[in-house]
Amino acid sequence: MYDIRDASYWDDANLYDEMRRVYDVCHTCRMCFSYCPSFPSLFAAIDRHEEKGEGECDALTHAEMDEVVDLCFQCKLCYVKCPYTPPHKFMIDFPRLMLRAKAVRAKQHGVTFQDKILGDPDKTARQSTGMFATLVNWANRQKPIRVAMEKTIGIHRDRVLPPFASLTFEGWFARRQPKVHAAPDDSNVVAIFESCNVNYNYPSVGRAAVQVLERNGKAVIRPEQLCCGMPAMDGGDVEKAIANAEKNVSALAPLAKRGIPVVVCAPTCAYVMKQDWPELLHSEEAQLVAKNTFDIGEYLSILKNEGKLDTAFDTPQGKLAYHVPCHLRAQNIGQPFTKILSGAKGTTVEAIEECSAFDGTWGMKTEYYDHSRKCAQKLCRQMTNADADRFVSDCMMAGLNVIEETGRAPVHPIEVLRDAYGMKPE
Repeated sequence: MYDIRDASYWDDANLYDEMRRVYDVCHTCRMCFSYCPSFPSLFAAIDRHEEKGEGECDALTHAEMDEVVDLCFQCKLCYVKCPYTPPHKFMIDFPRLMLRAKAVRAKQHGVTFQDKILGDPDKTARQSTGMFATLVNWANRQKPIRVAMEKTIGIHRDRVLPPFASLTFEGWFARRQPKVHAAPDDSNVVAIFESCNVNYNYPSVGRAAVQVLERNGKAVIRPEQLCCGMPAMDGGDVEKAIANAEKNVSALAPLAKRGIPVVVCAPTCAYVMKQDWPELLHSEEAQLVAKNTFDIGEYLSILKNEGKLDTAFDTPQGKLAYHVPCHLRAQNIGQPFTKILSGAKGTTVEAIEECSAFDGTWGMKTEYYDHSRKCAQKLCRQMTNADADRFVSDCMMAGLNVIEETGRAPVHPIEVLRDAYGMKPE
């Protein structure tokens, strides 16, 4: 039902039949009522029809079903918690159903201008970095410009936007002389997939990752790469997501065949590479890359378990309020950075498993801005109440909601780990 090569995937009637079936299962369970706005919207619509004696899911209008789709921001938590996911006979995959609905809509009506802009960060962000970064960052703080952006692109005027870097991670990496060189058999080589967000907005995260990996004897290479495709999928642009996946897999598959692990700085990208690329491409190469892909915390945790991680974390980091991102939890790899950082001298970690409700594009959109901030309040209250020295999150986009609610910007745990080693930022 989620094979994009199957004609039924794109059939409108088939889609709404499947939505009604899945919604009915969710209605009888309701375990996910507090996860995101989609489920309260669904259950409220069903209850209204039921109170009027009109039926339950069979009475839902297309508009009511579509609203559920629009309010889903792909946190994946419902899939993680759902008791009816495959191989259960109900075969519930709510997030993938929502992506399918957006893809069908985009095919029928075209990808919106808003989603074209937000769904292609390689194009839009690249033009805002380098020599233009200072000007763009200034412009993004000007009210008249933000009002114009809201009216044209649909990015809420009050949304804190990520800063653009004057030197991208890609540019920094190309200039830098490596401190560790590859062994003849590639046994110490790792490939970094930094994410477009790290490349264009938060290159300090990528630089810290390289420093930590080199500290542990790894020779870091950076293959050619594009956005993982998640922003495109958010807007239903399957063709763009497939095109990016194909180019990325073409660059990464030869490395995977040589046994070189791909280490990813952003949980969302790692999730997409592991779960979505094989579904989009249906190729052995995509499967191979997926099996060879690791979230950076996951990779360091493997080194630790093998006794190969340098654990001389001698610089105290105090108390950390650590937001565990939804897409990290969705990978079912535990909390690798919680375990690693908890072993650092003079460092305690309070892990907070609450959703930031940002998503790569959803939280920027004018129509969902209020929903996004409201959903993030529980996370932000807990981070504030932790009375921590530093806020930490693997997801830098999630940090934008934290900034708006608390005034404090989280740092990536790889930056904390670099600091715990006593290393100065490069």
